[in-house]
Amino acid sequence: MTITTKHATRRQLQTANATVEQARARNNVLRERFPPRSAEAWWPATAQSAEEVLRRLTAPPFLAAANSTRAGRRRGVDKLLRWLSSLPGDTWQQRWKASRAEEIPGADWTDPPLRFLRQSGPSPSYERADLTSGLLMLVCGDVIRADLAWMLTRTHKHLAPVMAEVRDPEGFARLAQLAESGPVSARGEATIAATRIAMLLACKGGPIADITVGDCVELVDTLRRVHVRGGQRKVDFYLRLRALGVFPEDAPATIRAFGLAAGRLSIEELVDRYPIRCRPVRDLIVDYLRERQPSLDYTSLDAVSRTLAGLFWTRIEALSPGIDSLRLPPALARAWKTDIATKKRTTIGPDGTPVEVASPRLNAKDELIRVRAFYLDIAHWAAEEPVRWAPWAVPCPISDEEISKAKDRKHRKARMDQRTRERLPVLPVLNGPTNFRRYGDRPRHATHSPSSVYPGGGNGFAGTITGWPAMTSGSTAGSVATAARS
Repeated sequence: MTITTKHATRRQLQTANATVEQARARNNVLRERFPPRSAEAWWPATAQSAEEVLRRLTAPPFLAAANSTRAGRRRGVDKLLRWLSSLPGDTWQQRWKASRAEEIPGADWTDPPLRFLRQSGPSPSYERADLTSGLLMLVCGDVIRADLAWMLTRTHKHLAPVMAEVRDPEGFARLAQLAESGPVSARGEATIAATRIAMLLACKGGPIADITVGDCVELVDTLRRVHVRGGQRKVDFYLRLRALGVFPEDAPATIRAFGLAAGRLSIEELVDRYPIRCRPVRDLIVDYLRERQPSLDYTSLDAVSRTLAGLFWTRIEALSPGIDSLRLPPALARAWKTDIATKKRTTIGPDGTPVEVASPRLNAKDELIRVRAFYLDIAHWAAEEPVRWAPWAVPCPISDEEISKAKDRKHRKARMDQRTRERLPVLPVLNGPTNFRRYGDRPRHATHSPSSVYPGGGNGFAGTITGWPAMTSGSTAGSVATAARS
């Protein structure tokens, strides 16, 4: 059986709730009252000579405890300064911007300086690690201030600890005391908050006391564009800064007060949250979403963009770098389907080290259905507009059998029944306090007969429910519930 989906066009819904517009106006006023710090064009550290920068960054407090780390950082600073010196600009910040390294997301920013360094001779295997260490020193030493969105595409394991050593020891010590006074379960959130705060120092300059409410709003807006998920972890750093007394007294209690003012993301912004390297495929996804937009609400549009740009094409490029066609080789399609079948997340173990945990993706079939609809829609539209869509019309790598949900529905029903079976034995524990709140010390038979309260005349106390059908090896939770209602 072939499964087809019609995408009926419908009229965009108009917002009729005046309170939403009032909230937007109020939040816009908040943003005007708490603007972010503007980017500075000049500051003393970025105007120093190469010799002065190298001398400062290889002296206390920039000296690491381990000799190998100290040597790697010195080599990295020296190599980056040599590379930046070959670029136009009067300051290191101007040269860094001229390098256009921030247009390369993730760890691949090291490719341009590596090419420059290899022109003078062979490159050792540890040179890329040296450049990463050198950038850490230049950022923490306030020699350069990287773009906030670019910083969010990279991991920063050492950013907060080094900032605590060289930029603002007192501020980070207060932050650590605040984390220690909280629950142990929140230590992971405290680490993420410290990294977010260190990122603001790296991009805006100054100590923690100089961070403004507007800086935090700008960071959350950028997180919203670059990262899709995050929940409370995206905004926890604001609460900690407010608890430290960094903000004025009239600052909002939560950064969510600014949420509505940013509005919805455009289709281009939805797609550009993911580092798609193939520009034609990125533009194709944008065109596809724009074609589908009249028939989708914003939540559905966001979900489709997350699937196509994030779970589909970004992972395809990770598995096969340089690919520029929707025609996937069978081996690549199988590898991608295996990859999205599980979700990977990083959590903090008992010893404080990060641990990667994998779990099955329960909605994997839904993701496959969206990708299959993407291929089938393009094939259908190619007959109507061949010039626009025909170059991308290729066989779909997802079959009908792969998106069948019959087995998934059975598994979901089994999980629901198992949860009921696990919780049914503790129902008397819930009944006791509930009945006590309802009747107090009064005998219930004064107002209700047992048979009118519990099926079969049960009393609900003493840890048992008499009169309920007994669970046998052949009974199910559904049969018990049915007997209870009869």
